[in-house]
Amino acid sequence: MKTVTSSITLLLVSLCFSGDEILVDATADQIMAKVEEYKGEMPVLMNFWATWCAPCIEEFPYLMELNEKYEGDFKLIFVSGDFREARDEAEKFLKEQGVDFETYFKVGKDNEFITTISNDWTGALPFTIVYNKQGKVTASWEGKAELETFESELLNVINED
Repeated sequence: MKTVTSSITLLLVSLCFSGDEILVDATADQIMAKVEEYKGEMPVLMNFWATWCAPCIEEFPYLMELNEKYEGDFKLIFVSGDFREARDEAEKFLKEQGVDFETYFKVGKDNEFITTISNDWTGALPFTIVYNKQGKVTASWEGKAELETFESELLNVINED
């Protein structure tokens, strides 16, 4: 009986850590390393958002639509700037939006995090950065953007030679 209980416990623990987590804690350095992984491979669009940010929530479906439309042509990276207490709410929102890929949850002191990500970022949300295939920032902005803006900036880097 003890062996069965141990086996069940081991199974439950392994299921909890199966790698299916869609919201992973990450420092700014870890996030920038992830961007670097795509250098030479494909453009990256990175979006910083939070569940309490109405403009973030409004533009989120645009990004998901573009992710589906241009699948394989760029990497979409979401970073939640939610407070620690809202982590579960952020994960629930991601699942409701159909996110089935790894996203990141900001950890670390705000000022340090912000300056590591971009000198052009004041910390306001939403914040978006577009990197070309060579890893160079081609566009960044604070505030909500329309679908057309995201798509135009994306196509600029997707169609770059």
